[in-house]
Amino acid sequence: METIRNLTYERPVLALVGPGQTADALRAGAKGAIDRGSHPDAIAAAIEALHKGLTVVDPSAVEMLTAARPVLNAQAPSVPMSRTAENTTLTRRENEVLVLLADGLSNKEIAAKLTISEHTAKFHVNSILQKMNAQKRVEAVVRAAKLGLINI
Repeated sequence: METIRNLTYERPVLALVGPGQTADALRAGAKGAIDRGSHPDAIAAAIEALHKGLTVVDPSAVEMLTAARPVLNAQAPSVPMSRTAENTTLTRRENEVLVLLADGLSNKEIAAKLTISEHTAKFHVNSILQKMNAQKRVEAVVRAAKLGLINI
């Protein structure tokens, strides 16, 4: 992390981090931090978001980073965290996005409904696809329904 802190970069830095390193990477000057084992599509979405001037944080780290902060979107539906077949945890936000995916909403519609950017919605969708080991949105929804994570 010292390298990020001590150097000046022309472009924003996306740190590929291990468990518990997100906050350190952001404090060190990275504009984004995602799990080093993320799916290539999730990494591409993160890079695109950084290019647009957004800060990117791996969905699995969001709850830890915001635990001491008040809920920003009190109107968002309350959805508990759940586990996929591979025992990978979906975050509360990923569960919210998954429910909206099951309703057939596009990334743009998901973003509007959850008051997040379209890039953030895309990032969450890619994270869900990775965690559900799915290639397409409908495949993730079907797997989630079979696991009892959502009702369709």
